[in-house]
Amino acid sequence: MTEVTIRQLREDDVPAARRIFSLAFGTFLGVPEPENFWSDIDYIGTRSKADPSGAFAAEVEGNLVGSNIATNWGSVGVFGPLTVLPDYQDRGIGSRLMEP
Repeated sequence: MTEVTIRQLREDDVPAARRIFSLAFGTFLGVPEPENFWSDIDYIGTRSKADPSGAFAAEVEGNLVGSNIATNWGSVGVFGPLTVLPDYQDRGIGSRLMEP
């Protein structure tokens, strides 16, 4: 597999990360149009803004293929969503997104 780069998630990554979120969960759950799954929920945008230092992106050849967000809201820690494009799953990218 081509090299995976893990870096901070940028604000301009959020639309692509939201698309990956929908595709990953929608495909896993077998919904008819996975690209539209939970498209009305902004887990990525809101959580990445709450604590940008805990938002990470995975890139392959300059393309976003996954993201992971860990957020600390006062005394509550929230992990996820961790998502990877279906075509890139089972290649260790999710594990790499856990490292930072």
